[in-house]
Amino acid sequence: MLSFFQFTRGALIATAAVLTVTAAVLTVPTAAAADPLTDGAKAYKPFAVEHIGIALAGARELQAAVQAGDVKAGQAAWIKSRKGWEAAEPITGEFFSKLDEAIDAWPDAKHGYHAIEAALFSGKLADIAAPTDKLVADLATFDKELKAPGFKFTPQGLINGVTKLAYEVGENKSKGGESPYAGTSIVDMQENVEGIEAVYKLVFEESLKAHDAKLAAAIDDKIEDVEGLVKGDDLKKVDQAALKRNGEELAVMLQSAAAKLNLKKPTVGE
Repeated sequence: MLSFFQFTRGALIATAAVLTVTAAVLTVPTAAAADPLTDGAKAYKPFAVEHIGIALAGARELQAAVQAGDVKAGQAAWIKSRKGWEAAEPITGEFFSKLDEAIDAWPDAKHGYHAIEAALFSGKLADIAAPTDKLVADLATFDKELKAPGFKFTPQGLINGVTKLAYEVGENKSKGGESPYAGTSIVDMQENVEGIEAVYKLVFEESLKAHDAKLAAAIDDKIEDVEGLVKGDDLKKVDQAALKRNGEELAVMLQSAAAKLNLKKPTVGE
């Protein structure tokens, strides 16, 4: 059976390969030749739409569970919603900063996932009805804005978001996790790495190969290293020092990739 990351990597490689072949076949020498990074950003959008859809569906299931007084169903729904959200995290703060703050404020959350988490995973539903309703409403707004035909990702925004997330996985999330009450911090990081890989492979990898094949391969290898470090289901077994080092190294590599692709160098740690 394919592992989670093997399955994801295979699907993304296949998609990127199709885009590469298509570009090679259809390229014609015109003044208005397509920008491969812009094309890659378009190719990435369905991934983001799918995972925000999962986040919204999970939040609605959480809302129904709270109304029914079903703690176990509510906990499972919260985890489902978080998986979708975390995979889309390369774009949440960079393109939807106000909604990101409302949905995923941390560590001092007054609303969103983490305002709900402690009570929910202590078996207390009485105090989370209103925050859950707001979470559903905010995710529905996010979903609508993301799906709007006029909304487009920019390559600069995507390289910013993916670089910041790589750094965050190494610098912040490696210190103990973002979802301690749910016990799913390791899952958060796994989904983050899936999201990082999706952005890199669908948007940047093929263009970077044309400018610096060695760097392109090194980034691919470093993503694999980070994936390997967050496998499993026990955060305590994660080599925190190695994860911090590899996450930060990946962020630095992505900063270098930005320069190769004539994009501005992303900032991290702010």
